Amino acid sequence: MGLLSEVFNRPADAFRRGNKTVSWAIVGSTVLLNSVFEPVLRHFYGVNAPALNALHMLKLTVLGVLSYVAICAAFWLVCKAFGSRVTLMQHFWAWGASYLPTALCAVVVAVTEVFFYLFWNNTLWGMLLNFVFIGILLWKTLLFVIYLREFAALKGWRFAGAAVVMGVIILLLAAISGYLGIKTPVL
Repeated sequence: MGLLSEVFNRPADAFRRGNKTVSWAIVGSTVLLNSVFEPVLRHFYGVNAPALNALHMLKLTVLGVLSYVAICAAFWLVCKAFGSRVTLMQHFWAWGASYLPTALCAVVVAVTEVFFYLFWNNTLWGMLLNFVFIGILLWKTLLFVIYLREFAALKGWRFAGAAVVMGVIILLLAAISGYLGIKTPVL
């Protein structure tokens, strides 16, 4: 539990430490929330109650893991191009620590989509969910900045350039993830 609290309270230290177990546990949980939790929740509580499709869940799980591999490889290439000395494997072990907001977002997206009728035309729920989504987005953005500045050790124009290039890559990978059926991009 101490490692998880470090990810939450001191992300720069968690990135530098790059604990494989914690990173992959958070990434794995996020992927499973997208690929298994959401379809199961939709099956049991959804309006249409679609049948469970194990092959589709397996496909989404594999795509989620590949999405993580793609984002880590992109971070490595971009950071290396801007002068970072961090290795590819260090990126694989570190970036997973930033997935707490992604996992939370996967839960919130699944619940709001399945139980949308509870939130429909309700101003209070709408405002609360907007605050939650904005908070998650700001949290993930802060982790992105900490990652580039503290973990990849990019400063000044190198940081700004890497942030812009990675921002474009993140948007492209998010669009591809959405096209492939991953509702909360595993980025």
